[in-house]
Amino acid sequence: MAQPDASKHSSDDQILREIADKERSLQEELARAQAEAARLVEQAQREADEIRARARGQLEREAADAAAAGTAEAQKVTAEILERAGAEAKAFRARAEARVPQAVDVVVREVLGDRG
Repeated sequence: MAQPDASKHSSDDQILREIADKERSLQEELARAQAEAARLVEQAQREADEIRARARGQLEREAADAAAAGTAEAQKVTAEILERAGAEAKAFRARAEARVPQAVDVVVREVLGDRG
């Protein structure tokens, strides 16, 4: 009967070794999976940083384009206003010049009296 006990003991030892081997294998697999996950997280972070940098660059370009368009529009409006103001000033001068003879007559009559 000693043999059945030895055989049972040997079988139990074998099962324990298999369990330990399986546990070690699972721990190694877990370590590899964790390392891969860390690598993927790091890669995703780098890609996210690159995407943010590209988006910032695009926003800066769009803001510069919008500012340039705004400046161009402001310059256009300013030029139009200055052109209208110049035309109004020219028309005002022309009306004033047309009235100079009448103004001179009024001044002469006032200074000389109504001796006409």
